[in-house]
Amino acid sequence: MVVIGSISQPFQKEKKTCSKDASLLCLQRIKKIQRYLTDEKIGGVIAVNGIDSRYNPDCRHFINFILFGCSLYKTGNFSKYFDIDTDEVVMIIKPCKVELYVTHMQMNNILPFLTKVHDLQIHCIDSNISSDENIVEDHKVYSFISMTQGIEVIAVPFSSGAHSFDPMAIEKWPLLQAYALEDYGSQGFFGLSHKLVPFDFEKLHIFRDFDLGSVKHLLKDTSMLLNFQWNTMIKNVSNMIKNGSLDSCLDKAIDPVASYLKHGNQINSSHDETFFLLENHAVTRKPLFITCSVKESPSSLSCGRTYFIHENIDSSDLVLLSSIYDAMAATAHRTIQRYLSTQNESKLAQYFSKKFTEKLGTYKYPQLINFKASSVKINVILEAYDVKGNKVKEFSSPKSSMKVFGVSISNICSLQNTKIVYKPLVFQDTFFESHILIENDDVSANDSELLIVTDVIPTYVQWNHFGEPSEDAVPCSLICNDVNTYEAMFRLENNTIAITSSYSTPLQIRINDLKEIRIKKSGSIAVAVYMEHASNCLPPFLKRFCLVFWQRGKGIRFSSDTLLPLFREYNIPESMESLPSDFLLRYENIVSVKTNDVSNPNSSDDGRLIESAYPTYPVFASHMMLSSLGSHTYNQIDVNPTMRADVPDPFIFVTLLIGIPGSNQEKICSIVTEGTKQDHHFIVLRQPLGSDELFSALNLQKALHMLSKRGNDPIRVMVIVSAYVEVPEVVSAIVQHPDKFVRQSCHVSSICSCVDLRNLFVSNRTCFPKIVEQCSEGWVNNIIVTGCSPTKQKGKDDRINFLRTINPSCRIIEVEGNNFIDKDSLDEICAVDAFYESTLPTSRHLTAPGWFTLKYKPNPPFIPISYLTVSFSGELCKARFMSHLKSLHQKEGRVYVDRLMMSGSIFYVGGRTKFSDDSNLYTLECTPRSEAISLNLFNKPLPPGSKNCFVFTGYKITEEQVKHWLQGCAPKPPAKKEKYTKFSLSAQEKEMLKVQASREQLPEGWFYNGSHYVSMMEGKKMEHPLFDDIVNRFLEMKNKEIELFNQKIDATKDSSLFGS
Repeated sequence: MVVIGSISQPFQKEKKTCSKDASLLCLQRIKKIQRYLTDEKIGGVIAVNGIDSRYNPDCRHFINFILFGCSLYKTGNFSKYFDIDTDEVVMIIKPCKVELYVTHMQMNNILPFLTKVHDLQIHCIDSNISSDENIVEDHKVYSFISMTQGIEVIAVPFSSGAHSFDPMAIEKWPLLQAYALEDYGSQGFFGLSHKLVPFDFEKLHIFRDFDLGSVKHLLKDTSMLLNFQWNTMIKNVSNMIKNGSLDSCLDKAIDPVASYLKHGNQINSSHDETFFLLENHAVTRKPLFITCSVKESPSSLSCGRTYFIHENIDSSDLVLLSSIYDAMAATAHRTIQRYLSTQNESKLAQYFSKKFTEKLGTYKYPQLINFKASSVKINVILEAYDVKGNKVKEFSSPKSSMKVFGVSISNICSLQNTKIVYKPLVFQDTFFESHILIENDDVSANDSELLIVTDVIPTYVQWNHFGEPSEDAVPCSLICNDVNTYEAMFRLENNTIAITSSYSTPLQIRINDLKEIRIKKSGSIAVAVYMEHASNCLPPFLKRFCLVFWQRGKGIRFSSDTLLPLFREYNIPESMESLPSDFLLRYENIVSVKTNDVSNPNSSDDGRLIESAYPTYPVFASHMMLSSLGSHTYNQIDVNPTMRADVPDPFIFVTLLIGIPGSNQEKICSIVTEGTKQDHHFIVLRQPLGSDELFSALNLQKALHMLSKRGNDPIRVMVIVSAYVEVPEVVSAIVQHPDKFVRQSCHVSSICSCVDLRNLFVSNRTCFPKIVEQCSEGWVNNIIVTGCSPTKQKGKDDRINFLRTINPSCRIIEVEGNNFIDKDSLDEICAVDAFYESTLPTSRHLTAPGWFTLKYKPNPPFIPISYLTVSFSGELCKARFMSHLKSLHQKEGRVYVDRLMMSGSIFYVGGRTKFSDDSNLYTLECTPRSEAISLNLFNKPLPPGSKNCFVFTGYKITEEQVKHWLQGCAPKPPAKKEKYTKFSLSAQEKEMLKVQASREQLPEGWFYNGSHYVSMMEGKKMEHPLFDDIVNRFLEMKNKEIELFNQKIDATKDSSLFGS
C-alpha cells in the first residue's frame, strides 16, 4: 500500500508485491461492482488505460481502485508506487465474468492481484510473437471487439465532480475508433453499437462505502500519522511543564497536530467542523487539565481525550476528575459494545448514563463519598461517515461506514469549593464494526467484531515533573489499563515501589498493598510482572498494571535477582496463571515490535506495521471481508477453529482429486494408492462411465451414505472428479450431506487439483474453462501436475510458475516421469487435516459466497462445453481408431489447436472399447490439445449387458458428429466378389480341372492314344471330352459360395456400429 499526503514521510517507491489481502480486496470490489451491474441491468463496465483512452484519468483511477486497493479520495496513478505499468491494460467487468487485456510483460505483475477472481478471461499474446508491433496492435483490437461483443449497455468510469459525461468524447478514443475500421470487420461506430452510460464515482455507494482497503488506508495513512503527531504534542507539553513555560506557551504545544491537519492533507475539505481544539481548563492561573479534540479531513476521523496536570490540581479534585474520566472512558467502550450487539442507537445515551453511574459507584475513594453522579450533565453522540467524510444519516449499513462515538460530561463542581465548576471532560473514539451470521451444528447465531481506530491515541495522560531519575532506577515499560505503553523508571525505596513516567501520575505502592502478581517470561528477551494493589491513593486506571523489564538495561537480571525474591519475602501471592487477556495481547504485541523492529513508520510492510499498532486487526480484517459479501451464513469452524472440538469425531476421511477431463486423475490415483498401500487402504469413488453428467452430487452422497453404515472404523476415501466443475460444488455435497449422521461422519482431509501442463491453455494465455477455479487458493492444498517438460529445469517452467501465481499458498507436486511421486508429496496428499488447517478460510467464502449453505451457484464456463456419452455394441478397428485420434490434433497439415475455439472442436475423448482384432477390453483417454493418448488394459469385471462407451467433451459438438466420427473407426467391410466365368478361371484352376478330368472315365467311343483324346465319330481333342461339364460344375459351386458371401455383406450393410 501507499503513504500519501504525509508532511513527515518522503515519497518512497515500493516494491511490486501483492499480498493475499490485496487479491482478496480486488475480488471483493469486483463482486460489489458485479452485483450493481446485475441490479441495474448493465452489460459491463469498461476501463481503457493509457494512450488508447487519451490517458483518461477516470479509467486510470478505476483500474487503481480495482487492482491496487486505492481509495476514492486518493487520486493519481498509483500503479507507479508498485513499479507496475498499466498503460496498455483494458479491463471489462461483466455481471458474471471479468475480461482483461494485458501485454505479456504486464502479465506476471498484474495477474497476482486477480488470482482470486473466478471466471477470469485474460487476453495476452504469446511472448514469441510480441516483438511484431502490428500483430500486437491487431491482437489488442480483436481482443477489445471480443470483450465487448454482445453487450448492449456499457458503463464507462466517470467522475461527475470534474466534468459532464460526453459519449462523443469517448468515441474519440483511439481504441474505439479502431473498432469501426474495415480492417477489423467494420463493426461500425462504437456508440451506435453500444449504449454508453456513466459509472459515476461520486454517486455510487460502491466507491463511498468503507471496505477493508479504505479501512487499511485510514489506519496507515491517517491514524498512524495522527498518532505520531499527537504523541509529539504530548512530549511538547511535557517539556513545557518541565521548563515551567506551559502557562504562557500552551498554543505552541499543538503545532505538530495543527500543522499536520493544515498541510498534511493535500485535498481541500468541504467540512466546516473544527479540526482541532486544545483547551486550557483552568480556574486559576495554572492549567489543571487539557481537552484535546481532533477531526481529520477529509476522512472525518475524530478523537477526543482529556489529560491532567497532576501538580496543579488539588488531590481531592484529581481523584474526582480522573475517576469521572476513567469511568466515562470505560463506559464509552462498553456502550460501543452495546451498540455492536443491538444495532440500536436510539437508547445509547440512556444506557451510557446508567452504566456510568454504576461504574463510578464501584470506586471506593473517600473523596467520592459525597459526590452524586446525577449532578453532572452528560452529552452522548453517535455519528456515521462515509469514505469522503460525509455524514451518513442512515445507519442501515453498519459495515460500510465509519462510526464516531463521543461523550462529554459537564457541570462538575470542585470538592473544595462548590462555586468552582470545571469545564467539560471529553472522550471520543472512532470505530468500525463487522457483523456476520455463523452456524454450528444447525444452530445459527450472530457474530461481531470491533476495531477502534483511535485506540492508538493515549487514553490517559497525567503530566508530572520529577527531575532527573535516580541512578538506581531501572528502565521498564508500563502497560496501564488502556492500549498504550509508556516508558517508565522503576525503583525500590524501603518497602515501597516507586514508578515514574513523564506521562502518568507517580505510582508509589507499599509492597504490603499488593494483592497479586503474575509473571510472564519470553525467553531472554523480556519479563512481564503484572500487579494488582489495594491502594486508594491512585486513580482507577492505575489499580492494576503490568511492568515489562527488558534484557537491555539489566531489567531481566533485576527482576529475577532482586524484585521477585523481595515479593516472596513479603509472601505476596504469585499466581501461576498467565497474564489477563487484555494485558497478555498487548504484552505479546510490544515484544513482537521490539524483536521485529516493525514500529518504524518508514516500514513498507503495511500488514506488520498495522498489526503492531492494532493487534486485533487480522481477526477484524477477515471478519470484515466476510461481512462485506452480504447476508450469508458462515461455518463456525472457519470463523473460530476452536469450535471444532464440539463436533463429533468423524471416521470417513475424504481425499479429493479434481480436474478437468484429461488431467490424468486415474493415473495419479493409481500412483497414490500403490505408493501408500502399506499405510492406507483407499476406497475410490468415481462417476460411473456413461452417466448423464460428469459429476453428480447425488451419486456421491449416496456412496457416502452406504459407507457410513460400515461402522465407526476409520475409512479412507478417494473421490475422483473429472469434470468442468468448481471445488465448492464437490465440497458442499460432502459437508452439507442431507443426512446429519453422514454429515458429521465425513471429514474433508485434503483437496488436490490435477493439471496436465500440456492441456492448460486453450490458446495464448487463455486457460481451459474452470482450471483457475479448480486451483483456487483457500480450497486446494496441492496441485499435482503432469506433462512436465523434461528439458526444463525445476522452477523454470512458466506454466508451473503460472499455477504458483494463482495459488501461492499450496504445494505444487510434479509427477516425475508421469509415474512417480516422492514420499513427502504422498504424505501431503494423504494428510488428514490439510483442508481445515488452511489459513485462508476467508478466501473460500469470498470466491464462493454462500457455498456453506448451498446458495453458491457457479457461473457456466466462458466456453460453452458440450458433454456427450455414446454407447455402441460393435467393435472398432484399432489401427483406424488410433489414426482418427491422432488426426484430432492435426488436420490438413495445420495444427488443430488453432481451431479449438471453432464449432465442433473436441477437447477430450475417454471411455472403454474392444477392437475387432483383439479380444481384450481397453480403457482410453485422449486430449487433442496435448496429443496425449493413453490406452490400457481393463481387467475389472463389468456388469452384464455393458456396452462399449465413450465420453466426448468439446465446443458445440453434436451427437451426429460424434457418431459419424466413431463410425469411421469401425472395421471396413469386405467388397462383394464377382461371379466366376470360364474366362475368369486362373491358369492354376485350369490345370487343377485338367488333372481332375484326367481321372474321369471316358465316354463310350472315346480312347486316349497317349497324346490326344480320339473318337471315331468326333475326331481328336487335346482336352478331356467331359472337361466342359467339369468346368461348369466347378463354376456353379464357386458361384454359390460367392452368392452366400455377398448375401452376408448385404446383411452387414443394413446395420451400423450403433445398430442392432
